[in-house]
Amino acid sequence: MKASELKGSGGEPDVFGKKQIRGSALFSPGEKDVLEVVLQEEECYTLEDAKQLMRLYLNKEVI
Repeated sequence: MKASELKGSGGEPDVFGKKQIRGSALFSPGEKDVLEVVLQEEECYTLEDAKQLMRLYLNKEVI
């Protein structure tokens, strides 16, 4: 989903691009490193989506 598609969509959760999320004070520097890996540049995410992707990545089973 592109940011331009989200304008005017009332009632939906706020979504942010990768740069906006990585620039947020809500995440520690270590978490921002993980977000750099799991988030796609051209996608938009809610904060909960970003946290979920980070949790999934950190809890992957190592082979």
